[in-house]
Amino acid sequence: MTDSTHPLAYEGPAIAVRELHKRFDELEVLKGIDFHVDPGEVVCVIGPSGSGKSTLLRCINRLEESQAGQILIEGEDITHPDADVDKLRTRIGMVFQQFNLFPHLTVLRNLTIGPVGVLKQDKAAANAYAKEMLGRVGLADKVEAYPSHLSGGQQQRVAIARALCMQPDMMLFDEPTSALDPELIGEVLDVMRTLADEGMTMMIVTHEISFAHEVADRVVFMDGGVVVEEGPPSDVLDNPQTDRAKQFLRQLHEH
Repeated sequence: MTDSTHPLAYEGPAIAVRELHKRFDELEVLKGIDFHVDPGEVVCVIGPSGSGKSTLLRCINRLEESQAGQILIEGEDITHPDADVDKLRTRIGMVFQQFNLFPHLTVLRNLTIGPVGVLKQDKAAANAYAKEMLGRVGLADKVEAYPSHLSGGQQQRVAIARALCMQPDMMLFDEPTSALDPELIGEVLDVMRTLADEGMTMMIVTHEISFAHEVADRVVFMDGGVVVEEGPPSDVLDNPQTDRAKQFLRQLHEH
């Protein structure tokens, strides 16, 4: 879907982060982050709470402003003062821990408000595409439902469909299953698994280690605002090289 909608003339990384620094007052949260995500690659970011994972994602989408360093999206420096942030956000889908749906709008209206208002799509075309995306996440029968009538897993799948309605080049997921009851996690991961199989470029902050093992092309382990380890899942998850990564994974397995 992404290739036909957005042909990529640029042949470098989809996302490139260079020496990125972010502080909140005196607290330095990101301490010179360097990494990249290639087109079609799935990168899972793991690490303890407070390691800077979510802040990194929010900087990439310009929901937070970094103090130093560069973020390049398909070669375009989006940290430049003249960068078009609104245009950037049409290219990057974002799915949050909390679903952030508009409670007073139907599922269909939640999905079409961006395409109609931001992309200036024809309403009928936006409705048709939204229904197609709802079908993709297994919720074709929920078009007229309101968010309060849906389970947490269904709301998160609606949030993914909403992001897809903007026809993004890439998707960012910030712990998309952390607010869900355990029995609902699988239905959201299944949708993400399908997106990965279709070649969607994705960066996923997650504690779902088995999912990362299965789906990720690369795993990035962050701690204390830096990238401590990165590599294939079989390396980082099965054979971590640093004491910090070993300790974190051991605690996760015990939990």
